[in-house]
Order: sequence, then C-alpha cells, then structure tokens
Amino acid sequence: MKKIAVFIVVLIFTLTAFADQATYITKNETERAVALLKGKTQIKHYCEPCDNKSVRSEEIQTLEAMPTGYQETREVKVNGEGIDLAYVYFLEKKDKWKNVAMELKIDVSDVPKYLPKEGE
Repeated sequence: MKKIAVFIVVLIFTLTAFADQATYITKNETERAVALLKGKTQIKHYCEPCDNKSVRSEEIQTLEAMPTGYQETREVKVNGEGIDLAYVYFLEKKDKWKNVAMELKIDVSDVPKYLPKEGE
C-alpha cells in the first residue's frame, strides 16, 4: 500500500512538472519577452507533452508584464491572460514558429524549439 502511495505522489509531481514551466519568471525575463513579442500580431500555443497536441492561434491585442504577487516573480499577459512561454511560439521567419522561452534562453523541457509544420 505504501508503494502505491509513493507511486501516486511521484506521478502527480511528474505530470505537474510539464505545467507552468515559464509562467512565473523574473522581471528581466518578462521585459525581454515583451520586447520580443512587441510588434507581433499573433502567437501560437502548442503543448507537446499535453494530451491535446493541437495548435491554437491567438491575435495579440494587448501585451504586458505584470507582477504575480508571488515572491518577486512576474508574468507575461497577452489579452489579459497570463501565458506560459514554454508553450508559446512566435513567427521567426516566413513560416517558422519558434518557441519564446527557448529564444529567451529560459530553461524548459519537453518542448520543441520550432512548431511542427502541419502534417508532420
């Protein structure tokens, strides 16, 4: 019974490790993210480790860096909603969508550097 409980705890921590990789970040990181995304009209959301691997496009209406209220961390908000930079992509060139966190050299795992092209 004890082994099952330990397994469940480890499983929960493993599953939550994929979430919120680059949501609560430093002031410097949020400023760099806002500078990178400023002037962009669209981002794409894609979560490789998630069950739902669909790509969702979002038009950027507003972009800001805000304090989270947790320690000294901040977050990037697009259209009033906090985003996880680990799962957000920007158009780097023609049709190549690059991971925002990786571009900013924020340590993330289990996400591709570039968004897979449709049909790949």
